[in-house]
Amino acid sequence: MKDTYIRVKGIIKKGDEYLVIKRWVDDHIPNSFVWEFIDAQVQHGEAPDHTMLRAIEEQLSVEGAIERIEYTWSNLLGDTHCVGIAYLCSIQDEDEERIVLPEEYGEWKWISREEFPEYIDNLYILNDLEDKRL
Repeated sequence: MKDTYIRVKGIIKKGDEYLVIKRWVDDHIPNSFVWEFIDAQVQHGEAPDHTMLRAIEEQLSVEGAIERIEYTWSNLLGDTHCVGIAYLCSIQDEDEERIVLPEEYGEWKWISREEFPEYIDNLYILNDLEDKRL
């Protein structure tokens, strides 16, 4: 059976820095947390823009704003096809102190573009970001 789903990724930028969050993945692996951008799957009937704003609110407990679509991607794993939209987003400076992460997230921080390879392990994401202006 073939299946397709849509994911959105929120790259939140402030000046020359980008917000990353540390998400718990699995206790049975050496590094049980991974750093990533805001990420969510689009639910059936939901607009991708709405999913992105919902994900920012659910994962950071603050409202976000979409600045623009930065890039799209597509992956095929067996019979499953993932189509993705990466948004460049922002949050209000005064909301930073109100960020509260859900239980499955360890911490958040601002990093520079040069630090992406130190935090982002997913080579597909790093390759996608390599050519972008952000």
